[in-house]
Amino acid sequence: MDLFKFDEESFARSFTRGTELEDADELEDGQLEPNTQDKNGTHDEVEEEETAFEGGRKLDDFEPIKVLGQGAYGKVHLVQDKRSGKLFAQKQLRKPIIKLRDQAEKDLAHSKQVRRTISERQILTELTHHPNIVKLFYAFQDNNKFYLILEYIPGGELFHHLASPLNKLGNVFQEDHAAFYAAEMALGLRYLHTLGIVYRDLKPENCLLNNAGHLVLTDFGLSKSIGNNAEDERCSSVIGTPEYMAPEVLKGEEYDFAVDWWSLGCVIYDMMVGKPPFTGRSHKIITDKVLTSKLKLPFYFTKDAKDLLNKLLNKNPLKRFDVDGKWETFQGHRFFRKINWKSLEAQSEDTVPPIVPVITDPKLAENFDDEFTTMKISDYNDDQGINIPISAEGRMINDDSEPFIGFSYNASNSYIEKYY
Repeated sequence: MDLFKFDEESFARSFTRGTELEDADELEDGQLEPNTQDKNGTHDEVEEEETAFEGGRKLDDFEPIKVLGQGAYGKVHLVQDKRSGKLFAQKQLRKPIIKLRDQAEKDLAHSKQVRRTISERQILTELTHHPNIVKLFYAFQDNNKFYLILEYIPGGELFHHLASPLNKLGNVFQEDHAAFYAAEMALGLRYLHTLGIVYRDLKPENCLLNNAGHLVLTDFGLSKSIGNNAEDERCSSVIGTPEYMAPEVLKGEEYDFAVDWWSLGCVIYDMMVGKPPFTGRSHKIITDKVLTSKLKLPFYFTKDAKDLLNKLLNKNPLKRFDVDGKWETFQGHRFFRKINWKSLEAQSEDTVPPIVPVITDPKLAENFDDEFTTMKISDYNDDQGINIPISAEGRMINDDSEPFIGFSYNASNSYIEKYY
């Protein structure tokens, strides 16, 4: 699931892009409760939880401009804050309307549709100061929907540029360009891992480019906090997009941060070939290939590219490149020989990305799919009572559904001004 497509994927790229897998019985501990721990020591300075009913943001505070994406349960709009004039990406998720006899069934059905947004809200309030991670500024809910007000990344998806007619190589990047974006992905992943978070959804559709062309990771609905030590919790849920899922995930085994480095290998391959290393017309075919097929690398790959991919795409997680444990070795790999890691992490002016998106007017959303941006904004405010805000404690008004405690969130004005 990417930021702009929610729960569905299509086989638009010649059946090489698959739908996400999600363990239907997965309801991970903590997914529906707010995380109040400050893992990076910055949480307190950016968050101002709502303490008064009147203090929260609501839908009417934002003017819709464009549709950026649409999915089964909601849309993402480009919106303008009526107070400040700033542009944001507003992610909506419609709350399910269900009438089931069994309360346990109700809890499961409800949580399956909303837990990604709940989890994403929790994770994003911890990820506050990294340039390669999208930022959350507000979160609120009403009787019908959840809303995340996110940083607007006007350069659009990396996939958009990969498939662009302006790309002289067709739907692939040359090696040094792939290395640049892979390095920025790695910086973002390492930051997540230092906070004990497994991303679990790295793919081109979840990589956006900012106005300068630097890569930003989005969509943290599948992410999970597992801690940093071997004694801490591990994951076991079969969840993600099969083409980019590590073998241990597909087998339902316990796993940790190593799965993200497998995914990085898949995305590097994708950027240089135009499709992931293991593809098929069904989840079963893809899964079988990931588990049993030998990795085949094109003859035109350099020795450096082949070496790195063979290390990242090792089916045995214990033999896979331990990037977290050998970070300096990873940085020094010859595949990244043209990368100045210090300048890249600081996004210094002397570090020029391979692609600088054309942005004539941020409101035009010209780097997003016309399928969405040409849509009429007809249902932005289509639900009865949609503008009724709720309190910080998450109590529904005139609604008998379960409350979601602590969902509301406001970043501080100083934080917003710093990054926006």
